[in-house]
Amino acid sequence: MADQRVSIFVCHKVATHKRAAARIKEILESRTDRLDVHICEEVLAGGRWREWIAERIAQSQLLLVLLPRDTSDLTWIAAEIGRFQAACPGGRLVVLKHASAQLPDIVRDHQVVDASCDELQTRFLAPLYRNPEFAGIPAPLNSRVKDTELRHDAKMIEDALLGIVDPRTEFFGEFLIVETTGLDLKSPTGLDHANVRAPSGCRRILDWNCRSFSWSELRARAAEERGKGTFWVSEMEDVIADVARQSSARVMTSTFRARGKDTAGQIFRPQLDRVDFIDDTPVRYHFVFHEVLVPELVRGPEHIGEVFTLLYIATRVRWEVLNPFFVKLARNTPPSRWKLTQEERRDLVARVSRSLRIIEHQAERHKILEAVESAFDGNDRERILRLIKQRKLIKNAIETAANDEDFEQFVGGLMRALELNCEVTELVANRFLQLSREDRARTQHMLQTIRSAEAERDEADPAADMMDASWSTYVDVLTPTDGTFK
Repeated sequence: MADQRVSIFVCHKVATHKRAAARIKEILESRTDRLDVHICEEVLAGGRWREWIAERIAQSQLLLVLLPRDTSDLTWIAAEIGRFQAACPGGRLVVLKHASAQLPDIVRDHQVVDASCDELQTRFLAPLYRNPEFAGIPAPLNSRVKDTELRHDAKMIEDALLGIVDPRTEFFGEFLIVETTGLDLKSPTGLDHANVRAPSGCRRILDWNCRSFSWSELRARAAEERGKGTFWVSEMEDVIADVARQSSARVMTSTFRARGKDTAGQIFRPQLDRVDFIDDTPVRYHFVFHEVLVPELVRGPEHIGEVFTLLYIATRVRWEVLNPFFVKLARNTPPSRWKLTQEERRDLVARVSRSLRIIEHQAERHKILEAVESAFDGNDRERILRLIKQRKLIKNAIETAANDEDFEQFVGGLMRALELNCEVTELVANRFLQLSREDRARTQHMLQTIRSAEAERDEADPAADMMDASWSTYVDVLTPTDGTFK
């Protein structure tokens, strides 16, 4: 049959190659759905492990032997080789060894593959996937696999055999691997056909047990419950685009609510862990998902949410950047002169600029400045618009001073920013207080309506359940627009 499966048993010493065997299994199976790689670590508790191993070896077309550097005791490996040759006389014996290791007598009559990237690619991986005779099947396992992919996998297998362990094996949680080899990421739909692998599944974060799917399928799965947050997918796309353009990857801030039965309500944030390159081209993006205690930003609907967000951003600028900056200067320098070395000045300017950029990114992420105009009335609206224009001028002056390494101008710009921040905070806080009082009045009216409805129902039917469909009338009022409590 053209779609015949291939089975490989990995013969190895658990003491030296346990982790390498598990990594090689993952790598080999990732390129085709028709390959089953068996390692003895898969035996379930209570299973008859000798019988399990004998059955898997007898069913295999290939025996992949991982020779240890110390070949003084190969008793068990020799036994498994003998069992394979007896049960599968037409099977293929593939032996991997370190280039510097001695060749033991038990495999001296076989062509051995040195565990180097070039050897692994040309003499093992390429024949395995492309040449059906290698495994004795009618059709190739994967004739479309690219040379760049084979070289990447060969390097990963070489690292595993050398004891360079993939850091993901130490990660507790879930992660996604996005493969973009051969895709045009400049195209708006270029990422849609990227292959996404989830070695542990997506049960905790998306209540989804799929281990391999396309990027468009991941986006569709996330969109099924928009109330739990979907921006994280877009932000991952932006980060991939940043790296593809050889730019620094932006800071990821988005969070979302998990859907798993055991993790419902928990909050996760994706982060780019690392990127694999072939030459200068990024080909694989590794994302990890960390649980966080607080969502990115919780706010109310419409005006009260917009004003709260502006107040939050102003508070961050003041107490996270401006205040620490001037406190540091006041403690270390007299008012008449900034007694800092040129290197200290550069470092201080760089840290302040970086912090301001991060906060600016969050403001852009939530489109705060675009929405805030409608949240103010009358003179306050004119005043906030004037302050926003001043903010832009001050921001440009600070950036110019930083680029020109003009420390005096940089400090002057931050001084004007501090004065502006105080004025904005007062104005926004007063508006938030006004909106909070209006919200309190609406909330009291809503609660009184609920209590009246409950009293009428209890009078008509004392045995009625205290919570019924009437609650749905008010649930939209209680639920934040970002779906935090959904």
